[in-house]
Amino acid sequence: MSRNIYDIDPAGNVLCTYNGESQESLRAHQTKIPPLTALLHAFLPAGYPHSVTTDYLPYQTYDSLQAFFSSISSLLANRAVLEGLGVGDASSSPTGALILKIASDTISRVATILFAHRLGTAVEPECKFFRFLADCLNDAAQLLDLLVPAMMERWYGLKLGVIVGAGVLRSWCGVAASASKASLSAHFIVVVASQQKGGGNNLAELNAKEASQETVVSLLGMLVGSLVVKVVQDRLVVWGLMVGLLGVHLLMNYWGVRSVRCRTLNRQRATMVVREWLETGRVLGPEEVSKRESILQLRIGWGRGGGWTGFGRMASKSGEYTGTCEFGTYGDVKALAGWKGGYHSYEIEADGYFMGICHRGGSFRMRIALKEEEGGKKTSSSARANSPLEAWFDAVSHAYHFDSALKDGLESHYENEVPLLGYTSEEQKGTVFAALAAAGWDLETNALETRSPVRVRVGDGKKVPISSEKDLIRQPHVSKKD
Repeated sequence: MSRNIYDIDPAGNVLCTYNGESQESLRAHQTKIPPLTALLHAFLPAGYPHSVTTDYLPYQTYDSLQAFFSSISSLLANRAVLEGLGVGDASSSPTGALILKIASDTISRVATILFAHRLGTAVEPECKFFRFLADCLNDAAQLLDLLVPAMMERWYGLKLGVIVGAGVLRSWCGVAASASKASLSAHFIVVVASQQKGGGNNLAELNAKEASQETVVSLLGMLVGSLVVKVVQDRLVVWGLMVGLLGVHLLMNYWGVRSVRCRTLNRQRATMVVREWLETGRVLGPEEVSKRESILQLRIGWGRGGGWTGFGRMASKSGEYTGTCEFGTYGDVKALAGWKGGYHSYEIEADGYFMGICHRGGSFRMRIALKEEEGGKKTSSSARANSPLEAWFDAVSHAYHFDSALKDGLESHYENEVPLLGYTSEEQKGTVFAALAAAGWDLETNALETRSPVRVRVGDGKKVPISSEKDLIRQPHVSKKD
């Protein structure tokens, strides 16, 4: 009886076929792979396209194009720096150039440490923004490099400032790019773990293939850039060419990050999803949200504890009331709830968090302090991950209903405080979270807190075993503050 045996790869493609009447008579027939396909296998992850998400290819295409244009512009910038340091000028001092290099490298490394310390925890939740920011910083550094040849020797201090500034920007670019790329790589390969037909996810292999892609693209860019550097000598032409190259470079990078459909709910995406449900009762999926979310709009603040505070903006249903919401400490909540001088403020205590809200005119501010999980409660890890999401859900709901709560102005605010609470029942929230998971959102990953998480312990202050808090919350308690 004839039988067929096949060797297949993780994507299900047949590599070799064995057929025959018996084990002894089996013959192997190797599947012929076209040369172009074999070449692509050297640059694409094993098991492609089943081993990565559908947004991997468009992102990598745009990423390769932006790397090509960046390679050309970097050669023009490097030539300008060498001219500014005196290469080819017999009257220039090698020692002076070395001091410039040492000063630039020293300050750049310090800047790298500070950037990672202050904004490191925000990169993963806002990986798309930081990926784009990295190239904006790199392009700004290259424009500063073009200024170096114009700095005369008597402007040594100014030249030092320009070179150091470019080095700082480039160091920030390195941190933001490497961290955001790591987060994006995890997104591309982890998401489809349950969809693979065989084999396992290999993040290291994905990164290795991406490095191979960048190597080839950079080599092509250097070949073209070598011709450009040889032909283009006039400074005005160089500036015009640089502006064009950097413009296309940023455009490719922008399109690349726009093509990524993240499944985690950060502040901006969570606000969009909750607000859409409040308005229409419909739950948006990752693909719809990726088309709506902003890459550039931001607000950075350096409040208590420092860190990133972008994309925390909210608005009421009519848009008449706008404000911000941030996660913080219990001290932040109390400070906000105690504001005077025309501000109306109050504090909410729920089962899983404290929330402080202050309002004046058409603007408001919110602060959320999450409670520590009580050791006696037993819930799943999913419920623990949903705790920040549940608090953010309530914050968006409060902001959305400010029109009705504050309809008669500041004087009647006290009388309308209670309607701020309970717009969404616990059963409804449970249904919404289930619908979010069904729509493809990752509710296990906390992407809402962009600073080092702080929890509030209510009790004697002794360390208790960390478990989980219940998925449902009790009716909040409101305390007025004059």
